[in-house]
Amino acid sequence: MMTLKVQQSLRQFIALSLALLLGTGWASAGVLVTGTQGVTMTGIDGIRYVNTSGVTMTGIDGVGYPGANSLHAAHVDGVTMTGIDGVTMTGIDGVTMTGIDGTTYHANSVLIRQANGVTMTGIDGGQQTGLQSLDPELAIWLDRATDDSNVNCVVVYHQTVTDTDITNLQRAGINGGTRYRKLPMVTMTATADQLLTVSQLAAVRSIYKVRTLQWSADSHLLRTGVLRARADSDLRRRGNGEPYSGNGVTVAVLDTGLDATHADVAGRVARNVKLADMMGASAVGFHYPVNVENLPNTDQLHGHGTFVGGIVAGSGSMSGGEFAGVAPGARLLGLSAGDVNLFHVLAGFDYLLQNGAAEGVRVVNCSFSANTVYDTNDPVNIATWMLTRAGVNVVFSAGNTGPGPHTLNPYAVAPWVVSVGATDERGRLSKFSSRGDWGSQLFRPTLVAPGENVVGLRSGLSPVTGVSGAAAGQDTAQIAAGRLPFYTTASGTSFSAPQVSGTIALMLEANPSLSPAQIRDILQRTATPLPLYYGHEVGAGALNAHAAVLEAAFPHRRAGLWRATLDQGQVTFVKDAQRLFSGMAAPGAPHQTTLTVPEDALSASFQIAWRGVSPTSDLGMKVYDPRNTIRADANVLNVPGLTGKRESATITAPMAGAWSVRVAQTVGLVGAPQEYYGVMDVTRITYAPLKDLDGLSDTSRDEIRQMLHTFGMLPEGKNFRPGHGVSRGELAATLVRTGRAPQYLPGYPTYSDVTDTTTMNYVESVQHAPEGAFFPGVTANGRFRPDDKIDRATAAVVLVRAAGLRAEAENFTGGQLIFPDWNQIPLEYRNYVSVALRHGLLTAQGSNFRPQVHLTRAELAHAMTVIAAR
Repeated sequence: MMTLKVQQSLRQFIALSLALLLGTGWASAGVLVTGTQGVTMTGIDGIRYVNTSGVTMTGIDGVGYPGANSLHAAHVDGVTMTGIDGVTMTGIDGVTMTGIDGTTYHANSVLIRQANGVTMTGIDGGQQTGLQSLDPELAIWLDRATDDSNVNCVVVYHQTVTDTDITNLQRAGINGGTRYRKLPMVTMTATADQLLTVSQLAAVRSIYKVRTLQWSADSHLLRTGVLRARADSDLRRRGNGEPYSGNGVTVAVLDTGLDATHADVAGRVARNVKLADMMGASAVGFHYPVNVENLPNTDQLHGHGTFVGGIVAGSGSMSGGEFAGVAPGARLLGLSAGDVNLFHVLAGFDYLLQNGAAEGVRVVNCSFSANTVYDTNDPVNIATWMLTRAGVNVVFSAGNTGPGPHTLNPYAVAPWVVSVGATDERGRLSKFSSRGDWGSQLFRPTLVAPGENVVGLRSGLSPVTGVSGAAAGQDTAQIAAGRLPFYTTASGTSFSAPQVSGTIALMLEANPSLSPAQIRDILQRTATPLPLYYGHEVGAGALNAHAAVLEAAFPHRRAGLWRATLDQGQVTFVKDAQRLFSGMAAPGAPHQTTLTVPEDALSASFQIAWRGVSPTSDLGMKVYDPRNTIRADANVLNVPGLTGKRESATITAPMAGAWSVRVAQTVGLVGAPQEYYGVMDVTRITYAPLKDLDGLSDTSRDEIRQMLHTFGMLPEGKNFRPGHGVSRGELAATLVRTGRAPQYLPGYPTYSDVTDTTTMNYVESVQHAPEGAFFPGVTANGRFRPDDKIDRATAAVVLVRAAGLRAEAENFTGGQLIFPDWNQIPLEYRNYVSVALRHGLLTAQGSNFRPQVHLTRAELAHAMTVIAAR
């Protein structure tokens, strides 16, 4: 073992890196820190959080390696912990990102600063020197290594690699490896002793162990608004009568490869590249990556990349256009990383930096992730930063390790990339979709898109069952028999991400001058809110390709500006101090811990992590509520990597009281006792006092509070005014803020009395909803009357349509309820009133319906709560 004295700062870093398995405090980007008491969220969420900053992990030292053999790191004292999936190494704890609240910014305006104000180093001219970061997995390896043990690694430099740098590596005894044409890094095989020497070079920024990554593995076009964008008359006129299709834009797919012989992409694959870096094969010399170009099929084993490429730009020719991709006019550049080894991924990024501009690459789709933590100095993050600076939009899948918190793909955390989670066919967040961290503007997906049972291309040589992730029998349920040789189905955030990549191609065809930061801003502002979820789960909401392409084509149509006005101090989200626990689970003898969940908790998250005394070591976790009812049974497949041995579960709206966490060995009576460490995170909500809620029933008060904390309805000063009538404009706003209608802004106002941007955004959205207008009896070029109070009869129509019950109302045969004032309801509204009453959206008032009485704010809160529960 190495005899070099372990430096205290790096020992602390190793312990902290491993403590990431259980999470820590928040040092998120893009937030305004107010004193030492918390973080005020600005912009997209309008949500105030407290106690989300400065939480210090204690009692976790047992996970560390106090005797670890380590490298000399000159600046590691400034490690900032940012949650279970994040290490920030003195360089990204101050990301300032404006634009989500209406401010336009460009790719280079993202300010990434250190505490001393130094701009991010190593890629943009910064002058800092010395080791800034060490891969936690490499730290673990070093602890166990002998002086002559070999490891495949990536050495990242502060600046472009020079011949002097290569000479210094050779002096350290490293005779060969791979250097890159654009990336400031070298991959090599080195001994622990050689790495110690390399770590002391002033030009070296970080060192990372090579790892194998994972793939984050029709009707979706309707839900995302792609079909609306194709049919939009304004976009067609601007496109000379044709819909935007991504023409002139190339999307790179860094994946398992592309089957360019598939009819749906044949002739439109710009290049098909096999990334065949043979790092280490040569005993002498540092060589550039070896890539093989223009192969007909680089996806002969997996099918994953072909599936992804088809979602981006498939023509749909083998399905009569039914399964066309989002941007069928775009070109594809296939980059086959094969088994998605880090060597090959870096070779792909380097290839794009060298050749992408010549091929018109403006987007790269990355549907892969890693079982590690977020670090600014990770070579993948440096590569994606460089691509973003070069004007390339980098899209990552959020990962498939949900539903627990702190599970976000570490490569999807970087604030310059677009990260995409997954929803199901009903628009609900998929259970598997990875989540970020409460109160963090950094650890969250950018937005979500459909990711369950998606139809895509089948590679000609891939397995007959299609892409891994397809549900049993799903192919035959969704695809006609004659099309099965060409298409298959799959689920995963891998297949949500390319829908966003295709949308970006449409946006760039409409406006090639858009920067990556502007595109990210538009995608977030135009997204459809998902009020049942929070920002760390779904980001800004669901992809709305129609509104995004409209704003790209017509920059004055700025949707979603209302997002910056939501926070009126009505609610505060409080993240309690973490509760740590630990135990020893022996074969046949589970270990149980009791934890108390307080009142008013919105969520309680339970996590355990362990080092593993043997390769087969595996633990499962069950969570029981105060009634001893099992609420979670977490036992996912554990995989190699720093974050591979852990389990997590999140309980929404947990009851107050004593909860139990039971941890057991999953290998039966075989194996040794296993020590584990756990943490419980609780997020509570507090409401600003409103003067006029005391006289209401508990149910009504709860419904109002639900609307307040989801920002569907806003207070009026220090009152809610539950008995006040709802205006037509307010009802439209509520429907948009709760995601009942995707955002839309036309070129010119449809109604003569709705001309300001915010009111237009609300009214035009509900009146141009995909299912048809919500408000009846309003004609184009007429008056919408946004300030008029809405009566209960008209409200019944609007609410039934917003609930997705239009067809039931228009075909209603269930017999009408008879009220004394029934004849006062317009004939064409009576079926709607019956359906509204049947589903509990509205209730009778005494023995009458009172159709001409104004809908009250309390009644609206009730109706929206019922709709949300559907």
